Amino acid sequence: MYRRTKDVQATIVRTRASRTAAMPRALVAVAGALVLACLSFASPARAQEPTPGQPQTRAEAIADERAAKVAELWPERQSPMVDRVNSLAERGFREGLDSGHGVNGPQLVLGGMRSGQGFSAGLGYRRSDLWQERLGYRATARGTLQYGYMFDFDLDFQGLRTERAALQWYTKFEHSPHISYYGFGNQSSQAQQTSYRYDDFTTDFSATYQPGRSLRLGATGGYLYPHTGPGSEDLPPIDEHFPADSLPGFEEDTHYMRIGVFAYVDSRDSRTGPRSGHLFGARYREYWDVGRKTFAFRQSDFEFQQYLPYFNRSRVIAVRAAAVLSYPKGDNQVPLYLQPTLGGNDDLRGFGPYRFRDVHSFLLSAEHRWHVSSRLDMSAFVDGGKVVPLKRDVNPESLHYSGGVGFRVRLGAAVVNRIDFAGSAEGFRVSWTFSDIYSPRWW
Repeated sequence: MYRRTKDVQATIVRTRASRTAAMPRALVAVAGALVLACLSFASPARAQEPTPGQPQTRAEAIADERAAKVAELWPERQSPMVDRVNSLAERGFREGLDSGHGVNGPQLVLGGMRSGQGFSAGLGYRRSDLWQERLGYRATARGTLQYGYMFDFDLDFQGLRTERAALQWYTKFEHSPHISYYGFGNQSSQAQQTSYRYDDFTTDFSATYQPGRSLRLGATGGYLYPHTGPGSEDLPPIDEHFPADSLPGFEEDTHYMRIGVFAYVDSRDSRTGPRSGHLFGARYREYWDVGRKTFAFRQSDFEFQQYLPYFNRSRVIAVRAAAVLSYPKGDNQVPLYLQPTLGGNDDLRGFGPYRFRDVHSFLLSAEHRWHVSSRLDMSAFVDGGKVVPLKRDVNPESLHYSGGVGFRVRLGAAVVNRIDFAGSAEGFRVSWTFSDIYSPRWW
């Protein structure tokens, strides 16, 4: 009302100024006084009439003033650094969650390193527009508080990519200072825990062809150079706890050439947080020990997943079965660092990482997941698994069991953060990771 009065007063003053030349100053003063007097009486009556777009009550006027104040102050209260971190997080999470790539430019990278090394984080950079968009790449550097680190480089030959075919080249160096070791076999003792250091340099080409909507076929080929040594100083040295002849490949650097083929059928509705569909995959690999001729072997992996939604897809029953079978060539051995293991964040969650290892492994798992909010799911789960020296013992007998509850943080369809509370015969543990639980990584 006060602002409206001033506007009218300004209009009167302008009108008065335009007429001053033709009107004596005394008459102007009298006319101005009369108009102001009339205005002072007319304004209260006019204020009672609602004006479109204006607040009609005192509460509405106060709310409008607060909203205007917040709109003015918020840009000053939001730090530019917060905007930058949010944009980096969106590059790592919101974009490319199913493809694993994201948008061009710098990226914030969380997780992705070998289990048992602690929380990992780092930075990445991606370009997809090289050589007139015929090439794309993504490079990352990550580390942990336990002094583990990893550098990797993924080159995508986009110029050769079609709707059905793709070709990629992936190279990685990873330093893992603490790989837990308890001995071989399904009955290894928790009291014999020790550790070893494991470094590996790998470079592999992979080609994928999609003959049908869900079926994918592929082949891989590359080079692997592993290095092992003493592990954490907080545990007894591995070569003091176990005789050298029971540690195949330990401190015996080996140059491997490897080739393989794989096939899988994937009808899941999402790769990173599925609620329906199924997956069945198989992979076969040959490891050629080109230097020592001592640790050559073959390895086969099998994976099955099924997702059964119900109650308007807000609840899901997920089941998984997996097996890894290893076959030494002739009198060769499978080195300890390439033997299948169970335990940790992704399979027997109630046991520590790498708790059981042998030449064959078998795993069963089931989860019941339910919707809590748009960003959060919960689950109840049970895992069962074992490792064995003979293929005929790969069956659902004499399994180790663990179970518990978990929380999954979602961005859209993707699970970007997972916390599991699991118990087993060997105690209780909490795992925190940045991936969904059933995430096969070998294709």
